Amino acid sequence: MQKKAHSNSHYLGKEHWSNVHAFKNIVKPYKTIRISPLKYSITGEDLAEWLAEVSTPQEIEEVLFMIRCAQKRGSEIISILQTLAAAVLK
Repeated sequence: MQKKAHSNSHYLGKEHWSNVHAFKNIVKPYKTIRISPLKYSITGEDLAEWLAEVSTPQEIEEVLFMIRCAQKRGSEIISILQTLAAAVLK
């Protein structure tokens, strides 16, 4: 018996949605994320929603890994969020 293959657009696992939820909780305190070169601002919640729509589950895992590493070192994550926002806009 063969399993049906699911594409990312039709089926995303429980782990993906928990990663998206974790990312939303991380960016929730950031009311505005400014992207200076593009002269654009976005809220943390909007960035999380947008990232969930356009990114693969692996990309979201990588982003969470980078953010968690920065937090462990006591670094600010705003520069990571600004880079993500600029990448999503382009």
